[in-house]
Amino acid sequence: MRFPDIAQQAFSFLEDAGFQLVQRDPGRLRYETDRAVVTIEWDARSGEMNVFVGPQPRKGEPPEAFSLSDLLAMQDVAVPERKMPFQVTDEDRLGPLLEKLAEDTRIHAQPAIAGDRMFFHRLKAFRNAQSQVFMRDMKLRHVRSEAERAWQERELDKVTDLYTSIEDELTASEKAKLDYARKHQAR
Repeated sequence: MRFPDIAQQAFSFLEDAGFQLVQRDPGRLRYETDRAVVTIEWDARSGEMNVFVGPQPRKGEPPEAFSLSDLLAMQDVAVPERKMPFQVTDEDRLGPLLEKLAEDTRIHAQPAIAGDRMFFHRLKAFRNAQSQVFMRDMKLRHVRSEAERAWQERELDKVTDLYTSIEDELTASEKAKLDYARKHQAR
């Protein structure tokens, strides 16, 4: 059995729920109703497998898809695939993983499957908030790295500038370094 066959069997509940299989490729199945879209994808090269859900786009709207991991994270569901997508490079081992993704979709994605637009709005807001947190954390890591380098090189003016830019996020140790740098920087 190949990916499309195994995936179609695992996600057969979608057809029972009124979805039509509109695309069937070696690495992708796409199901649609007039309200929702579900896509199951497998990249044979990387082994990454994921499920995406989204509202059926209205005329003039761009299509929008949300990963099952985003959906599970928003609902605070504690399952391993919430942290990272499944990966399987051996097509003979797809069955159990597709069954697990199908089960998680069937159990946790009911509002998405029903095409609930308010659910998709909440999911979009959640994903945007997660993106902002990620960008903030990336900035903090960069500033901390630069500040640590400046600290090691005793560039106290630079330490002051860098730590001041993230002052509300400083650890106790970083606050102490900032206080020291402010007291001893070039005047």
